Amino acid sequence: MIRIGIALAALAVCTAAAAQPTPRTTLDVPLPAPDGFVLNPYAGPGRLAIGRDGVHYVLLHAFKPVPNASPPTSEGRVDLLALAPDGTVKQRRSVPIEHSMGFVGFDLDSLGVAAVRSGELAVFASGFKSTAAGRTSATLFRFAADLSLKKTTRLGPPTTKPGKGDDGESFYGVSVYMPTSDNALLLGGGYGPGPQAWWMGKFNLDGKRLWQAGPGSGIPERVTAIAERKGGAWLSLVAEMRKGGGELEWFLRRYTGDGKLIERKRVAVPVHAAATVLRDGAVVALDADEGKQQGELVFVDDSGRVQQRVPWPFAQTASMIADGDGIAAIVETKVASKTERFIVRADAKGAIRWRSAAAAADEIVSTPDGAIAALVRIGKSDAVLHLIRYADP
Repeated sequence: MIRIGIALAALAVCTAAAAQPTPRTTLDVPLPAPDGFVLNPYAGPGRLAIGRDGVHYVLLHAFKPVPNASPPTSEGRVDLLALAPDGTVKQRRSVPIEHSMGFVGFDLDSLGVAAVRSGELAVFASGFKSTAAGRTSATLFRFAADLSLKKTTRLGPPTTKPGKGDDGESFYGVSVYMPTSDNALLLGGGYGPGPQAWWMGKFNLDGKRLWQAGPGSGIPERVTAIAERKGGAWLSLVAEMRKGGGELEWFLRRYTGDGKLIERKRVAVPVHAAATVLRDGAVVALDADEGKQQGELVFVDDSGRVQQRVPWPFAQTASMIADGDGIAAIVETKVASKTERFIVRADAKGAIRWRSAAAAADEIVSTPDGAIAALVRIGKSDAVLHLIRYADP
């Protein structure tokens, strides 16, 4: 009977997967590296942003390989592209990155772009820079809508008072690049030489630090997701080290519009890689483990109380974003198998709306017209990055 039950459960999962609709592909545009360059293979979040007018903004980090040399490159390049909603490249310009070179491009821990309500762009870069002033550097670039550079600002560490000194050691590891309703930029992730403590901060486009929270007191920690609530308040989902060390725990932190902590509530859900803040509450994706073949979604309210737990027919969730009244995610049918990644869209209760064909997706973003834009790598060696848009069936 046990074997029959297991077989029926597996059949149910397979049937559910087979029944998932396939989205329409409404755009597929290759984004090749410049001639003589190869794309940096280590993708990070924040390289794709969508303006209110539907324009796509993409950061391409590439390097020029030098055969039989050590290190294998001495030249890197970061390009900012603006593509119209139909995929036509409107503008392209190089970002004046001044960081030191690594093996596959600039030695960066963070690289991201955000499109703010005014139509301007903010590009943030942080990484190693060998200078007399310090070992690391963080820079905020302000671009106009036509990609003309308006201002470059060095950002000091969280402990530095505004206007006091240069950025001696700015160890920012940012994974959240969020434009605010008042034309500013909210960054979130971690801070420190690594492992990092959680940190978040709000800046205007000229690099003035408006407020910050953190760094936290433990390592490793991170800010995973942030959402703006009505009235200008902020709700963030933070993985914090348990007091006294040991294990990581989820906390929902609520802040006023000017950064004052209102509430901190523990979320009694194991810390896994993928989670996001929704319109109401948050959701955490639990990956499959040795005792189960599929994952689980756990929905919590703004106070961290578990509202519901639903099956999630994927072994691992690589990343997740809030998407209208639901979620979108990059998932894997086998743990740590990037070759079997899929993009899925689900409603507010975790029911799958559609699942894409297998795609080596790095990043997904919701678009103003209700689609999902993704950066996908095509090919095994010297892969070309594609900008793909998925619409509902």
